[in-house]
Amino acid sequence: MTVKSILNRMEEIVSSICLVGMTLIIGMQVFNRYVLEQSLDWSEELGRYLFIWAVYVGCSYAMKEDRHLEVTIIRNYASPRANKFIVATTLFLTIVFCLFCVVYGIQMMQLLMTTGQNTPALEIKMYWIFAAVPVGLGLMALRAGVRFWELISSKEPPAAFDPTKSI
Repeated sequence: MTVKSILNRMEEIVSSICLVGMTLIIGMQVFNRYVLEQSLDWSEELGRYLFIWAVYVGCSYAMKEDRHLEVTIIRNYASPRANKFIVATTLFLTIVFCLFCVVYGIQMMQLLMTTGQNTPALEIKMYWIFAAVPVGLGLMALRAGVRFWELISSKEPPAAFDPTKSI
């Protein structure tokens, strides 16, 4: 496996690891609670934090694979030129939104670093949990930026444009 292929699959790998870990931990918690009649103090919290990371990193993966939900009724009736404009506009707005979230996510992390807040059960620094926002949406902004650049530099309309081929 090359470095490029690992980087191209990074979101998929991280999200999958988080989801598998969350499933195993919650399954272990259910077994302990209902079979052994002893609850684990930390499992629900860790499962929640793994889910948060899986979702935010998974947003970038969904952008890479062009799997985000979209309303296509306008695009279905638009000309290829208008279609390209609509897709470019939505990608641009997605980049702006993601960068906005990255900036405020970093500010929130800095605030949590100054307060020294820890998670209740695991005693993890809370800023590690909140790091999922700037990391995931920063990666999503990069993926959207690549798709935006490829779209505006392409001569083909969006219907023929396949963003997953080059990413």
